[in-house]
This record gives sequence, C-alpha cells and structure tokens, in this order.
Amino acid sequence: MNGDDHWRRQGGRLLFAGGPQGRIRLTVDNAVRPDGAVVEYPHVAAPDSVRVLAVYRGRVAMVTQHHYLHGTITDLPGGLVDEGEQPVDAARRELAEETGLYATWLFSLGAVATARATSTERAHLYLAHGCTPGPTSQDAGESVRAHWSSWHELNEPDATALQAVMPFPLGDAASLAAVQRNGVALRAVGGALPARREDLPTAAWAAYTVAALRDPIAEDRLSLV
Repeated sequence: MNGDDHWRRQGGRLLFAGGPQGRIRLTVDNAVRPDGAVVEYPHVAAPDSVRVLAVYRGRVAMVTQHHYLHGTITDLPGGLVDEGEQPVDAARRELAEETGLYATWLFSLGAVATARATSTERAHLYLAHGCTPGPTSQDAGESVRAHWSSWHELNEPDATALQAVMPFPLGDAASLAAVQRNGVALRAVGGALPARREDLPTAAWAAYTVAALRDPIAEDRLSLV
C-alpha cells in the first residue's frame, strides 16, 4: 500500500499532441495505485471547457451543431477555455460568439469532470443573466444554430415528456449539470423550480441571490427581489 487512497504519478510519455494550439495530448503515465502497484495509465490531457445557462426574455439559449465524434448535439452555449484565459471570461466570450448574447453578470455553478477516467477536462458551469443581444462571431469551421427553450421544458423531470415537448433534448452531460445545479440553488430557498408561466428572469435572479448569500436569512432577502 502507498499509505493513502490516492493515485500518484511517476512520470509518463507523450504519444501525440494536436487539436487547437496543440493542447489536446494523448499521454501515458506511470501511475502508482492505492495498493502500491505501478501501472500504465493512458489518458487525454485536454483544456477545460465552459457551458453557460443564459436567460433572455424568459427563455434559455441553446445551440445545435454537428460534432465529429458524436454527431448532431443540442447543448448549452460553450466551448474551450483558451490558454491563459479565465473560465468566466471564456464563458462570456463563447456565449457572445455562439448566440450574440452579452451577459450583465455570470455566476459560477461549479465545475464537473466530463470524462473522469479518461480525460483531464473539466467543464465550468455558469448562470448568465441580464443578457442583451448583439452579433454572433463563430470560429472558423463552426456551424452553430442558436435557438430557445422555455425553462419548464428544460426542467421537466419525466424524460418521456421532455422528448415530447423539446425537438432537441439536451445531449451534453455538462449542460444537463448546469441546469440541475441551478435548480438546486432555487430549491435552497424552499421553493420549486418555476412553473411554465412564471417569470424566468425573476427566478434566475433568486437563484443567483441565494447562491451568493449562502446564509439562513436568504429567504427573507429574496422577498425584496
């Protein structure tokens, strides 16, 4: 045993580097398992990414595009974090590039491991609000179609009903995590997710407020929103 329950790295070798700015690297590490055994551990070292749950006029921005590995997927706006760029800045940039929306504020919903056993990538999740429209500016080779869904459709717990009411169910795990985490923030004040006809901007602001306050009198303060 190595004395704890952690894996440890003892060097490794790079097999291939490519992709945007050569930042996607296929690597094989020499790794020490918790039981002390030394094994080869292949993985993809990849840059982090972002997903943005963006609210505009009571609806949520979604994007549909064709991906080389998985075909056509509908997810939340997002993309890779550039080298030296902060995730929040990447979120603001990707949202504007893909949807033309410029956010007044972005609130972090945390990060998730997109493929925890095979890739180093983490997806940073954000709630965007106070959006104003502007021009899109897609990267070369991108063909992204932005469209809109109601909050009720995104949070429908019955998967069968979800597919019935949404022509493009979310196909990206990080996008689903962003929706779920924002729902948790709303539930923190003892309420449910907004119903079909409720005002989403008010609900999103409530989620932001309770997440920022994180104190027992948050519910009282929300009465001022």
